[in-house]
Amino acid sequence: MSGTPDAPSASTSPNLLDVREYERLVERLRHMATSPVHPIPEETLARIKDDYLAKHRKSYDFWERAKGCIPGGVEHNLSLEKPFPLTMDRAKGYKMWDIDGNEYVDYLMCGAPIILGHHYDPLDDRIIDLIREKGPCTGCTSEYEVLAAEEIRKLMPAVEMVRFLQSGTEACMAALRVARVFTRKAKVIKIGGSYHGWSDQLVYSLHIPGTGPLEAAGIPLECFANTIDVPPNDFDAARKAFEGAKDQGGVAAVIVEPVGGESGTHPVHPEWNRHLRQLCDEFGSLLIFDEVVTGFRVHLGGAQALFGVKPDLTVFGKIVAHGYPSAGALGGRKDVMAACSGTGSFDKAYLGGTLAANPISTAACYHALRLIQETGAVEKAAAAAGKLTAALNEVFATRPELPFTAYNYGPIVHYETTGFLHVRLDDPDALMQHMLRRKVAQEYQMVAISQGLFTLAGTRMYTCMQHDQAAIDRTVRAWEYLLDLIPKG
Repeated sequence: MSGTPDAPSASTSPNLLDVREYERLVERLRHMATSPVHPIPEETLARIKDDYLAKHRKSYDFWERAKGCIPGGVEHNLSLEKPFPLTMDRAKGYKMWDIDGNEYVDYLMCGAPIILGHHYDPLDDRIIDLIREKGPCTGCTSEYEVLAAEEIRKLMPAVEMVRFLQSGTEACMAALRVARVFTRKAKVIKIGGSYHGWSDQLVYSLHIPGTGPLEAAGIPLECFANTIDVPPNDFDAARKAFEGAKDQGGVAAVIVEPVGGESGTHPVHPEWNRHLRQLCDEFGSLLIFDEVVTGFRVHLGGAQALFGVKPDLTVFGKIVAHGYPSAGALGGRKDVMAACSGTGSFDKAYLGGTLAANPISTAACYHALRLIQETGAVEKAAAAAGKLTAALNEVFATRPELPFTAYNYGPIVHYETTGFLHVRLDDPDALMQHMLRRKVAQEYQMVAISQGLFTLAGTRMYTCMQHDQAAIDRTVRAWEYLLDLIPKG
């Protein structure tokens, strides 16, 4: 298509994305968000929906039953919403099966923590033995929390001490509180379009930069009094935010997804993290990396090791226990982490959680990290992602009139088809454009699922070390089928 930027090449790690490649990728995503969408014809969709219902009848019936006791009939924000959420039965390796018996190549990977593969026997056997021999939890210290903390500290260049929590949301809350106690400052800079859980202060400018409290129903606006929203990769705006806060209590911290908002959906400028590090040093603030997705996935040392930038605090979530529940952690410099307490103190940040650091979660953390190192899981998952990205772009190239593209940050693959998260608020009919583009992306996702592919939100795929050529081939066939449904011209 004339005027369409070249598709980015596949890469296996984010530090290979130089400024020129970054600019080309951003240009292509912007071109997509301002180009017409390419919906599947309604009559074709109607047939697919009928087939989808027939193929997933048990999931549909279970959803109808769930609506009687669960709001909306679904609790997992990673679940497919349209036409209805599927109920899964089991998972193994890179595959999942729903209660109707349909098999999927799983690229959701429980939202990123699964790197070894689902239901990985060497890990599960250790947890089963723990439960059988010692029980799941006592509410007191277990040896595994020390072993796990030491393993994280060994791998992460900026982590000297670790405090386990129960989720990534809790860890983000803790990070802000610790930063304020340590710096004695009030403001927190959040980068627009990033996701840091659902705590009151951080449900701001989610998904799309500049949207402010659009998704903050039930949260009083006063909760955002100390939250400063800065557009992604806007070097001048970041400095102005620091300078403007000097007379308003100062900036305690900047919290950032190191590969960019929504795990790289809004790609990071190659110098952005380093720039924020320099600003934090200049203004006496802390830099917080949210590595809920990137930690131990893009590199055993996290994105901080790839970029060569040391944050003061690092947030972990589900990835810290390889998908086992009640998992989150906050790590950082020893002097900074000394500002938190779990037993109560008048001059320290209070952090709680009866099930935090339970033996199951911390044992899963310790054993998973050791197994990931022993198996070379990160490198294998990244290699699969690189092949998958290249294969997708080859398929997309067969339809040059479609502005589709794929790119990856190690084992995090993004495939963009409508650009619904790249609509800008100053675009004509921005809200309507977002809704239309999201609807079409959901329809594509429905088709992909009907062909045995399960992804995150119709835009993202996480690979594990067990995704092989057969998985990639099946993915390619599904996309060839999908593209054939979209009219040419």
